[in-house]
Amino acid sequence: MKKGNLSKVRFLSGDPIAFIRYGSTDVEDYYIQGIGEDFIVVAGQPVPLKKITCLVQTRKGFNFRSSGQALIAAAPGYLIIGAINSLFAGVSLVPSKTSLIVAGSFLTTGAILPLFQTKKYPIGKKYRLLIVPADPALNK
Repeated sequence: MKKGNLSKVRFLSGDPIAFIRYGSTDVEDYYIQGIGEDFIVVAGQPVPLKKITCLVQTRKGFNFRSSGQALIAAAPGYLIIGAINSLFAGVSLVPSKTSLIVAGSFLTTGAILPLFQTKKYPIGKKYRLLIVPADPALNK
């Protein structure tokens, strides 16, 4: 896959690939079994490059999903710790505005964070999908 003249992602036979076909919204996740002149072979079926509208990449450097779940679980925990501290201090158990804002930001951030786990590259305007011959002897 290229953006302008720069290669963004390279695939070889045996590599995993996730894409969305033309006319569909479902992400298909396969391993590349073969590469032709203008198609790739996945699950024993050739898929023309023209039928792929979007490549989907899962980010592996940071687990956004688990972090989001941890923040969602931390929001009520933050309020409970605040209530326990209020008991020890002998003040009202009603959470302060600041505590509610912090817990709400934990919930909001935890709900949004998993959306960053995948990156979609729409093919056409900015990105293009090309087959680049790896063996120069094939060009002769």
